[in-house]
Amino acid sequence: MRSTTAPVAAPVAPGRVPLLGHLPQLAVRRVEFLQSIRTRGDIVRIFLGNRPVFVLNSPEAVHDVLLTQSRKFGKGLLFDVARPFIGNGIITSEREFHIRQRRALQPAFHRDSIAACVGTMTGIAEEQVASWRPGETIAMDLVLRRMMTAMLVATLFSTERPDGAAAVAELGERVAEHLATVMRGVFVGTLLPAPIASSPALGHRGYLAAAQALRDLADTAVRQAREAGSEGRNGGDLLSIMFAGTPGKPEGMTDLEARDELLSLLMAGAETTSTTLAWALHELGRRPELTARMRTECDALPAGALPGAATLPFTDRFLREVLRLHQPSWLLMRRALEPVRVRGVDLPKGAELIYSALTMHRDPAYYPDPMRFDPDRWLDRTERDLPPGAYVPFALGNRRCIGDHFAMTEMLVVLRSIVSRWRPRPAAGHRVRPVVHALIRPNALPMRVSPWPAA
Repeated sequence: MRSTTAPVAAPVAPGRVPLLGHLPQLAVRRVEFLQSIRTRGDIVRIFLGNRPVFVLNSPEAVHDVLLTQSRKFGKGLLFDVARPFIGNGIITSEREFHIRQRRALQPAFHRDSIAACVGTMTGIAEEQVASWRPGETIAMDLVLRRMMTAMLVATLFSTERPDGAAAVAELGERVAEHLATVMRGVFVGTLLPAPIASSPALGHRGYLAAAQALRDLADTAVRQAREAGSEGRNGGDLLSIMFAGTPGKPEGMTDLEARDELLSLLMAGAETTSTTLAWALHELGRRPELTARMRTECDALPAGALPGAATLPFTDRFLREVLRLHQPSWLLMRRALEPVRVRGVDLPKGAELIYSALTMHRDPAYYPDPMRFDPDRWLDRTERDLPPGAYVPFALGNRRCIGDHFAMTEMLVVLRSIVSRWRPRPAAGHRVRPVVHALIRPNALPMRVSPWPAA
């Protein structure tokens, strides 16, 4: 039932510039600007040029939009911009099509399916970290990106036929080269008017070329998997699940639909997860005592036990704290599909909304001393003790990340493989700075690795 109380107007954030709106502030101090307006109200208006955008500041507003009234909202401008780059997969698709695709993909992300992948994940991580040498300086951000891409490809897009395996291996090796470029293009296209965003001076041609390269690689993997037939594929891999019929679509996905889903999962699974792990290694490098504590826990994991919150409780809390303080996806959007009231504010049909999990996760109203990295804060106050919507690393509702458990398992596997062998330390003379584009990632993460002393 619609509220009968009088609506309130969303206040406009300070610092609006004629014609440009709040773009100058977003260009110079993106996260800081969004953090600074959190105290202005549950919902605050900013302007991208002359285009109004409503910023959701309170957990209640985020929960209302993402869960309670989610059917009244679509994906929004950010995803409109992303769609030409990565297609109409689970990240960008809407309404009934999204529901159908999500249901079709769900079997690949059941806990039993993920458990069956742990051996493959571990093998890839162990092979990588075993190649490091004592005292070597590792470009950890780049290594982790390649590792997570290879892990995702091997576990979700496996194939048994040699030419299919070669295609997937090529996809895993080359996709990391293009993902970051595409995501920068999405970010630029979201904030700036189309005529400016498409300027060659801003690298638009490079974004288009990278997106086309990704599509070509994904097309090759899908085509060769299709040609291999069921006898040439592992029946539990994601491409097999895509091709299988469902009650909603007995003929299975088309090649185009499978291509778009592959790209969506690579975009979400490789880039976001590798960035989270980069921040995790950064925090371990700054805090050797946490590395030692994690190693003790990981070394005590019984053979055959699956990594998770129950078996690696400290490592799990550590990752949840990384996702709180260093949430990679700092800006996400929604669009009102009809007139709707949220937290007393009437939003017209077509209204664009922004929410930032990162700034929510750094709000002292919900996290005491929010810039302090402390995994044990989760012992004192669990997610259930927080207001709904205050901790949303994987979003909420029907748009909650389909691969949240898969991603947590991957990251636990990688951290265990690294800390069981190595003590990562920051490279001398390098200062890690956050770079804010579509994701917040370290500018670079060179780290020196040394073995643990013999017991």
